[in-house]
Amino acid sequence: MFGELPKLFDRNFAVGFFLPVAIFITLSGVILGQYGFAPNMVSYLSTDLLVGTTVLGLLSWVGGIVLLAINRDLYRLMEGYGTFNPVKLFGWFEKRRYIKSIAEREKLDDEYRECSDAKKEFPTKSRTRRNKLMRQLAEEFPDKEEYLLPTPFGNVLRSFETYSREMYGLEAIDGWSRLLAVIPKEYIELMDGAKSQVDFWVNLGVVFILLQIEYVGLVYSFGGQLNWWIVLLFIALGAIAPLRATSSAREWGDYVKSAFDMFAPKMRETLGFETPKNREAEEKQWKNFSQAIIYRRPDLLPEMKKEEEKSQPQNQKRKPCNIFGKAPK
Repeated sequence: MFGELPKLFDRNFAVGFFLPVAIFITLSGVILGQYGFAPNMVSYLSTDLLVGTTVLGLLSWVGGIVLLAINRDLYRLMEGYGTFNPVKLFGWFEKRRYIKSIAEREKLDDEYRECSDAKKEFPTKSRTRRNKLMRQLAEEFPDKEEYLLPTPFGNVLRSFETYSREMYGLEAIDGWSRLLAVIPKEYIELMDGAKSQVDFWVNLGVVFILLQIEYVGLVYSFGGQLNWWIVLLFIALGAIAPLRATSSAREWGDYVKSAFDMFAPKMRETLGFETPKNREAEEKQWKNFSQAIIYRRPDLLPEMKKEEEKSQPQNQKRKPCNIFGKAPK
């Protein structure tokens, strides 16, 4: 989804997958140590720093590969997909937030038109609020209510998944793999770096949920007093992670949207399509292309660029002349 698979030990993999697993293993070892699990092993690894670091690194690497394998499923879970996804219970909140923002913006739009018709200055307070709402709707929600998802994280992703269709008529998800073919490697690295920040917070949220389950399960199974401050700490950290993931997704989305703005014309040129004469023609062209690749409809493919006139052969020499109108001898 709008990125490449990270190499299995580059910076993006280290940030997005390796580090969350390392945090889980470290904190899990502390929790398990309180119940006497493998005390000799923990003591040995703590004594020999080289062996301990190597073992921690290998376990984190393997765990990171597992997280990478289920990355798409974790994203979809956080976005709110799935029939039995519990986050769907909170979908009403996102819908209410969207409808409220739309209603307030429309009210300010009416105020703006009234001021414009009466040739009065639009109040600064209203202008600031209207601009903020317009930006919020563009960054945090899709263009239509029917595309809303139950979570803020899901709607931020939807906002840039629908961007190219709304702006140019090009379906982003189906056209992305074609666009990647013309995006420079340096820009892809920027996008993947931004996505690694989202991966980190998504995976860290999973880590805190697993640690909480582990801690409560150990207390329930082996007895002992449940420290509520530990439970509340894991709940708080588990709540912060989706918020940070949503915030990081906005930055990632800016890179994705910019990729369509900057490189869609290059993709058109590479595909050999005609250059549209206006915005309406461009929207129709990309819409036809989207339908063609989605439904395998070659009859909908846009017209190819007409063959340009052949340039004059380079070996054909012009007769020399001078500025006085006489050919030199």
